[in-house]
Amino acid sequence: MQKNNQNWAEKIRSTQFLKHVAFFGLGCLSWLGFSYLFVLYSKIPKGRSIYDFPWSYDAPIWSFGFCLVGACLTIFTKWAFELLTEKSKNIFRDFVILLCLIPINSLLITAFTILVLGITNSGGERPVEWDWVMGFLSEFISQTFVVMTCIGYFYLNLVNQTKERLQQAQEAKTAMELKTLQQNIEPHFLFNNLNVLSSLIESNPAKANDFLSKLSELYRYILQTQTMEVVPIKDELTFAENYVYLLQERFGDAYNFSWEVPENKLNGQKIVPVALQTLIENAVKHNAGNAKEPLQISIKLDENFVTVENDLREKLQTRITSQTGLQNLKKRYAFLTDTQIEIVQNSESFTVKLPLIQTQAETRA
Repeated sequence: MQKNNQNWAEKIRSTQFLKHVAFFGLGCLSWLGFSYLFVLYSKIPKGRSIYDFPWSYDAPIWSFGFCLVGACLTIFTKWAFELLTEKSKNIFRDFVILLCLIPINSLLITAFTILVLGITNSGGERPVEWDWVMGFLSEFISQTFVVMTCIGYFYLNLVNQTKERLQQAQEAKTAMELKTLQQNIEPHFLFNNLNVLSSLIESNPAKANDFLSKLSELYRYILQTQTMEVVPIKDELTFAENYVYLLQERFGDAYNFSWEVPENKLNGQKIVPVALQTLIENAVKHNAGNAKEPLQISIKLDENFVTVENDLREKLQTRITSQTGLQNLKKRYAFLTDTQIEIVQNSESFTVKLPLIQTQAETRA
């Protein structure tokens, strides 16, 4: 789980880096286009005619450079004070701080233009108040566009990050719930079969030895599949057959099992591990059988379902249960497929149809 979380975090970081690069590239294009349009708009009123147009080819470049300066100051402020991030305690405060950069950036760039570059709107050697006012207003428009562009990106990025974190948390929660359901199988299976083994040791030690050997094989299968979401149906059928052998060693002819599993129906479908064993165990646990009237239990396979059907002959002394095993299966299937388990009960039989998962699902460690 920790490894998966690390991989997810690395994926998020790499995705964020690409997003930042893409934003800065698109931002540069938009700021450059804005600079040309804004300079063109500001020069139009000063021209007497189309032949006497006061155009300076370097003016848009300077305007674009000042846009980059404003963007860098905005990005630095956001990074230094961790504004509009998941750590932010007050999003409104972050917006206000970033908006305050508009007049600050405008004043700094205006001061640099007048005092360092010596460029004034009046054309005089010494700047007057008019130069400061017009220079500030001009940069205020440009910086408003730049800062609002950055704020929009910061906010959308925060929203996407929050969604990704929520998705990561939901996937981790889902994986943990599935692991919990899978781990519930182990003690349940072992406890029930140890009771069977204990009875055989007293009645037939030789059979108890064979039973223990088979039980070891079955438990090895459970250990191998306990971290898997799905297993091939062929493997599960083999496991179920071995489990039936143990039941017949214990109960003799009290339960009659029939298998309708055509080889041509095995097309790589998958199933939840130990699902068949759970259904067979429930049939034996809740229904009475004897040598004279054995309980009929059939296992059938088609392309979409594997079906376990048994005669309904409920034991008189069976205590009321919560059907934990069946509920467990329903929850596990809900994580993997939209196809639900089908349960049909009438006065004569009880049938459960388990969906076969057609996709080549991968196991998750």
